[in-house]
Amino acid sequence: METKFNKKVQKHRRRLLPNNWQEKLPLRPVLFLLGALLVLFLVILVNQPADSYLNNAEIDVLRKKGTLRVGVDETVYGLNENGVGLEPALCGALSQVIFNSADGCEIQTVTRHTVTWQMSEGNIDIAVMSLDKLSGKNYIATETPFYRDPCVLMGYTVPAKADLGEARLAVLHNTAASEVVSKYQQDEENGLAIVTYAAYYDMLVALRAGSVDAVCMPRTVALSHRDRGMVLSDYALGTVDYHVIAPKEQKDLISLIDSQLIQWAGDGTLRGWYEAYDLLYDLD
Repeated sequence: METKFNKKVQKHRRRLLPNNWQEKLPLRPVLFLLGALLVLFLVILVNQPADSYLNNAEIDVLRKKGTLRVGVDETVYGLNENGVGLEPALCGALSQVIFNSADGCEIQTVTRHTVTWQMSEGNIDIAVMSLDKLSGKNYIATETPFYRDPCVLMGYTVPAKADLGEARLAVLHNTAASEVVSKYQQDEENGLAIVTYAAYYDMLVALRAGSVDAVCMPRTVALSHRDRGMVLSDYALGTVDYHVIAPKEQKDLISLIDSQLIQWAGDGTLRGWYEAYDLLYDLD
């Protein structure tokens, strides 16, 4: 039954919602507001990426355990020398993030030959050392490196870069540094002769004997093995990246560390550590 009241309501509704009401909406201001909110959300996410990783079951289990066991290099210039260097600094910072204390990391020294065994036996949870990766599907690594080490030449006299086509260069077999040298040789298409060795000791013996003109090593390793009279090149053939490595089960932990590395790179923390431990180097 239609009444005077119903007629008034219908007329009122027609006035509130005209036929072309969609066209009269302030779309630009609305879209601008939504865009601003999205940008704000992304800024918050980028500046606080670790929060979501800190609040999950895997990290809770680690907190209850109370200790993060970390494998670090035995003695490598700038990375770890008697408990001082970039690697211990990273461990202390990670401990602060996870445990809210600087004492939550237990540091153990390992080598590239023992780290896989130590990790598979459960003696260490992660490795923060001069490695880019571990072979096999049982291990994962951060996407972001904690340090990028220049590959330099070392010898009693170092060939100029323009003269490398006539040089004999020693490098450690099956390492990231050997990949750098091989890539350089392929890119330059010169007569550079590459001689591979199984150990740094053998490389240095060959260098002292004059069997090679120079050795190619990451700068930190070269400074750790340099003898009196040896000099380093003022150029690099490339770089090798060092990543934090863990068993594949530690996916959330690696994601947390990755987010922290991105944050520390952005706010200058990593650069501050590089300066403190003489790790800054300008590539040629």
